[in-house]
Amino acid sequence: MKKIAFVFAIALISMSCDPEQWVATHATSWYAKNSTDQTLIITTSPFIEVDAVVDPGDSVLVHSFHPFQYLGEPAFDTFYDAWEGKPEQEWCISVSSQEGRLLKKWKYMDRNAAGRQIFHQSYWQLYTQKEGHSDELNFIWVFNILPEDIAPLELRR
Repeated sequence: MKKIAFVFAIALISMSCDPEQWVATHATSWYAKNSTDQTLIITTSPFIEVDAVVDPGDSVLVHSFHPFQYLGEPAFDTFYDAWEGKPEQEWCISVSSQEGRLLKKWKYMDRNAAGRQIFHQSYWQLYTQKEGHSDELNFIWVFNILPEDIAPLELRR
């Protein structure tokens, strides 16, 4: 009798929800690429526990998210969800030299200021690729950190 009740419970659970809707996701990732000739340290608290060391030509994952497919294709703005619950004035991504000297600090509050802003979608490149034989799509946004982004202020003019 216990086996019949167990099988009935499993069958009921299986019929009561649409697992495909809750399992199928899209992969979404935001990467910072080091397009300079020096090794950089990127700090993106809270999503990278340890500062990321990025050699020239390499990139580092800044944020990732796997939204359900039934919600549609993910938008760039889900990047900002990583800071959810933190005051906007704390939203920032910093770039330092290998020696620890601060080279650039992008703040969310300054996203519409002049110059290249990491928090402004127009400076990111989007790559989309299909994942194997599934319906999953990979959405990969890449921000290239250029030499002029980290040049001392007197050289940026």
